[in-house]
Amino acid sequence: MIRSLTIALLLSPAIVWAAPQARPDHQQVYNDCLAEAGGINNGTVDACSSAASDSAKAEMTRLYRTLYSRLLAENAEDAAQLERAQKAWLVYRDLHCQLAGSYVGSPMYSFCPMQLNISRVSELRELVGESPSP
Repeated sequence: MIRSLTIALLLSPAIVWAAPQARPDHQQVYNDCLAEAGGINNGTVDACSSAASDSAKAEMTRLYRTLYSRLLAENAEDAAQLERAQKAWLVYRDLHCQLAGSYVGSPMYSFCPMQLNISRVSELRELVGESPSP
């Protein structure tokens, strides 16, 4: 079971990005990982959250770069504002999830960033002009 979970975690981001036009459902990546693991415990929540978060971060980076390039061509100040907003969002995510982990428990150290990364992807999809839901 551990071996198949490890393989699933390693392949999930690769499978998600094999077809660039297909937009991944990062929450489903998490849900599928938990189902494959056969149960929920701190270890599977951490491993599956990390896999889904990596998938979301890869898409977030793609969306950010697309939007930043577009804004830079149109209005350099807007591009700079996007950069400031993204940096502030990253600080917020990290501090918020650190606090959540301190009060809710260790699974939040990976689950919380996953949830916020998925949410940020939806926001960036909207700004880029893609519909926010997969």
